[in-house]
Amino acid sequence: MSVDPARRDLEAIYSNLDRMYNVVAKVVADTLKSLSEWRVNESLDDHLYLAENLSAVVEEQATFFIAKYQPLGPELLEAKSLIRTSYDLYRIARYCREINRVIAYTSRGGRVLKPSQQVERAAEIVASMVGDAYKAFRTRDSSLRMKVEETDNMMDNIYDSMLEKIGKVESLSQTEAVDLLVIRHLERIADHAVYIARQAELR
Repeated sequence: MSVDPARRDLEAIYSNLDRMYNVVAKVVADTLKSLSEWRVNESLDDHLYLAENLSAVVEEQATFFIAKYQPLGPELLEAKSLIRTSYDLYRIARYCREINRVIAYTSRGGRVLKPSQQVERAAEIVASMVGDAYKAFRTRDSSLRMKVEETDNMMDNIYDSMLEKIGKVESLSQTEAVDLLVIRHLERIADHAVYIARQAELR
């Protein structure tokens, strides 16, 4: 039985996107551990470099696919969703790098300024969101997509309540300042997880 060349080429792109997701999932898991231990992730930049390269490969492959086959309808949407998802995965890894920078700068001189338990819990929620989002994308599971969106609402509420609390005080403690920096990056990761999950509905 012959394999459709266009389908074969799409599957090759998915294979590289899966590789990229595995790299980003490790970055997210390592960031969660770094937050818990308030320790810099020394290997993050190497993983970020790999994720960036894989994102470029996916974009190049998908662009070439569009130029080669000039698809219409579902296959065009599929190729575009591969590009968009690779971008969102890369942005997730970049925000993890920003969290790593917060840890690096605030732990200088042996200081330990760990975030609150609320922020650590938020990080666990976001890590789960990223996994659910990519699974929703790959399986086109609308119920999982809705779960990701509902969890994002929870993250927005956490972020909003923290901003509201900060607006009521004249100065921040070191822990509150760290919390605000970290939660902002977590909230953006959650947003990109939603974007990935929604790609399941667009292809």
